[in-house]
Amino acid sequence: MDDDPVLRSLAADLEHDDPGLAAFLSTPHPLARTSVPHRHHPVAWALLGALPLLVLSVILPVTVTVGVVAMVLVISAPLAVCWLCAMADDPRRPRNS
Repeated sequence: MDDDPVLRSLAADLEHDDPGLAAFLSTPHPLARTSVPHRHHPVAWALLGALPLLVLSVILPVTVTVGVVAMVLVISAPLAVCWLCAMADDPRRPRNS
């Protein structure tokens, strides 16, 4: 609890008046965000993104496949830059091993 005497007196009054509510308010919420590390699989996402291009390269002629890949790269480059700029504003979170 905070070191503020007013807050301590309010907590004591609440505990005296309604101990159940005071106990409920003092315990953390069960659905509160915990420090569970998120697992990212960049290789899996890259393979999943490359899968349609691989299927197209088998079905279509080489010139069409090269054209589709070039268009995908040209369209996705600005989006990737915007995503990287947005990620640069977020502070790095430490990874738990």
